[in-house]
Amino acid sequence: MGNQFPDLPLGLGMGLMMNHRARDGFEHLSETEKEHIILKCKDAKSKKEMDKIINSLSPEESFDELFQGPGIG
Repeated sequence: MGNQFPDLPLGLGMGLMMNHRARDGFEHLSETEKEHIILKCKDAKSKKEMDKIINSLSPEESFDELFQGPGIG
């Protein structure tokens, strides 16, 4: 079985493979938004933080909440 997400951090790729709603959300992002998510995942300090990022990609979660606060923008 090949890697569906070869350019993504391992935790993000695994999370997207296990969460189809988050995967669908990620696929509908612009390239810039995807880059921001990838950078956030690279900076994640814990599994809990990574899970929060991945869960934010699901349609019922607010993607914009991820970018509030310091570090982005």
